[in-house]
Amino acid sequence: MFLPADNAQTSGTQLWQATVTVPPTVVVTTTLPPSETTTTTTPVTAERTTTTTTTTTEPSLNVTIAAVGDVLMHESIFDSVKDEKSGSYDFRPVFASVAPYLFGADYAVANLETCLAGPELGYSGYPLMNSPVSLAYGLKMSGIDLVATANNHALDFGWEGLVSTLDTLDRFGMAHVGTYRSAEDRRTPLIVDLQGIKVAFLNYTDWLNGLDPPEEHAGYAVNRLDVDSVAEDVMIARMWGADIVIALLHWGDENERSPNEAQIETARELRSRGVDVILGAHPHVVQPIAHVFDFESWRVNDKYVAYSLGNFVSAQRLQYQDSGLIAYVHIEKKGQRAYVTGISYLPVYVQRLSEPAPGTYRVLPVLSWSLPETDTVLTEDDKERMNQVWDELRSHIYRPDENIAPIIPSDLGL
Repeated sequence: MFLPADNAQTSGTQLWQATVTVPPTVVVTTTLPPSETTTTTTPVTAERTTTTTTTTTEPSLNVTIAAVGDVLMHESIFDSVKDEKSGSYDFRPVFASVAPYLFGADYAVANLETCLAGPELGYSGYPLMNSPVSLAYGLKMSGIDLVATANNHALDFGWEGLVSTLDTLDRFGMAHVGTYRSAEDRRTPLIVDLQGIKVAFLNYTDWLNGLDPPEEHAGYAVNRLDVDSVAEDVMIARMWGADIVIALLHWGDENERSPNEAQIETARELRSRGVDVILGAHPHVVQPIAHVFDFESWRVNDKYVAYSLGNFVSAQRLQYQDSGLIAYVHIEKKGQRAYVTGISYLPVYVQRLSEPAPGTYRVLPVLSWSLPETDTVLTEDDKERMNQVWDELRSHIYRPDENIAPIIPSDLGL
């Protein structure tokens, strides 16, 4: 009986009407006696077919990005590293103790809150800041790969100072983001490929100390903090293949240990527009780190906001100004999806010794269980203050249940 494909299931009322023809059974009788016949039995064995499926899982990729706060260079700092005989400046000893904790990360960024416009414009500290160009070399030799240049001191020496700073950074092989020589440079996102994870870095400032770039350069000289502008840059970075977007923001109120309402609202809007991590600068003291769950395309994304990393190096000595932290952003990628798994941190303390003149500055890592290796003598006041820094930051930002906790040095290969 043939069932046509277009009517494969015949109803019961049709089956009784069907005629089935069974062929007759034919029986053949042999004339041979039984002794001359042979019966052979052939066993039939059912064979099992086994299908093996191998699933290959790609190993996850993991990278760590270190970020430090304000590189705020006062005159007393670069005077302390000047060689009077040669007239040269060597900043490497200032960062030597903390350098291993930067080299241990896959990439390190800093907020460069000074110009590097060259000696022709004169070296000076606050309020118009222009540091010796060898600062770029000192930072690079200490593990810094990228500096953010959009901040309230970006135009301290005008358009000439801005361009000279970028030229200096290029000469020393230091990547930079936030200020630009041309509209074309401004349109090109900074995306760094870290072991197969593409991370975009964006940088903006909330103000410029009342200064403005020349009108002909106003559209690209310095990135100003504007939510719509950031959102457009995020979209472009994603189009260029960025897995993670980190925004370096110069914002907030100086010497305030808590973010203001504008920071909180701006952070909320930027997260909703595609920013994964915000790393803040400018207040010169550490502000809290927030962990937020965002829902995008039916997936939960962990996003972090470090409202202010405090000072990395400065001559400011008030409580909370003499310290800061290194934030370590941990990123993992599985398959095509990358996400932030947490932020760990390392407190840092700026040691200042007045003797011998003109003084000594050292950026020291703060660990609760050991003293840092340094070429200077740690006074009892230094030790006491470092213990205070540890406790201050622990109570201020420690949230282990949200993956915000002190860095384990062995995770950096130390």
